[in-house]
Amino acid sequence: MKLQQLRFFTAVYEEGSFSAGAVRANATQSGLSMQVRELEERFGVQLLTRSSTGVQPTEAGRRFYAQAVKVLRASTEAEAILKRASGAVTGHVRVGLMPTFTRAVLAPVLLRFTRSHELVRLSVLEAYSSQLCDEVAKGAIDFAVVPAIDGMLQVQATPMGTDREYLVSSPSVGPSHLKPVHLRDLQPLKLVLPSRANARRVRIDAYLAANGIEVDEILELDAMLGTLDLVSSSDWMTILPGILCAPDADGKDRTLNPIEGPVLTVDYAMIEPSSKTLSEAARAFATILQEELDRTLVWNPATAI
Repeated sequence: MKLQQLRFFTAVYEEGSFSAGAVRANATQSGLSMQVRELEERFGVQLLTRSSTGVQPTEAGRRFYAQAVKVLRASTEAEAILKRASGAVTGHVRVGLMPTFTRAVLAPVLLRFTRSHELVRLSVLEAYSSQLCDEVAKGAIDFAVVPAIDGMLQVQATPMGTDREYLVSSPSVGPSHLKPVHLRDLQPLKLVLPSRANARRVRIDAYLAANGIEVDEILELDAMLGTLDLVSSSDWMTILPGILCAPDADGKDRTLNPIEGPVLTVDYAMIEPSSKTLSEAARAFATILQEELDRTLVWNPATAI
C-alpha cells in the first residue's frame, strides 16, 4: 500500500467526488481514480460507491478513512523528526488569521518569528472564519485561527483561549467608556455585524435571540476596518472581541463596553488538516502566536473601571 494511495483516497473521501479530490491533490482525475481503484482491487474491498453526483463511502471506506488519516499524520510526524535532526528550521509557513488577530496580535508575532527564523518563508492570509476553514481543509494553508467550531471532518482543532465580547460605539452615542452594559437596556440596537458565514455571527445571533434583545437594524459588513470606521463616525454599534478592542483602550475614537447579563464570550481554536502534522517551522510560529495571544487576553478593560 502506497502513501500516495492513502492521500488520494482521503482527498476523494473528504471532497465527496473524484474531480474535486483531484484538484485538491494536484492530480489528474483519471490518475487519482486509477490509484483508488487499484487499492480496492488489491484487497477486494469496495471503499467508495460511485454515482453521477459524486461518491459515498461504504462502511469499509469509513473505517479505512479513520485509519488512513492516522497513517498520513504519522508519516508527516516522522518527516518532521528527520528535519529537526538536521538542525536547520526551513520551509514555507502559510497561516490564516482573522482580522481580530491581525489588528492586535500579529505584529509582535511577526517580529519575534522573523528574527528567530530567518530561513523560513512566511505567508499570512487574512480572512473570515468560513474561508479560513475551507483553505485549511483543502491544504492551501498550514493552519488557521478561528472561533471554535464543531463537526468539520477534514480538520482537527486545538483550543487557544477564551475572549470576552464588547459593544463598540462612537464616543458621542455610546454609554460611558468601559462601563459594563446589558444590551437589553440599549434596545432597539443598530448593529454592524459580519455575515452569517462568520462563526461569531452565529453565536451573536443566538445570544440576541436567547436574551430577547430587540435589534432595529442590522448592517452586514465583512470588512473589519470598514466596520471600525463606520462605528466611530455614526450611531451604528458593533460587537467585537476584546483582543481586537485593545488598540481602543483609551476611548478616544471608539467607546468600549463589556457585555453583561449574561457575559458574551468567544472561544478561539487553531485548526489544521487532520491528516497532516505541522512542520517544525509552522509549529514554531503557532507557539509564538499562542504566547502573544495569552499575553493579549490578559488585557481586560473591564477591570479598569
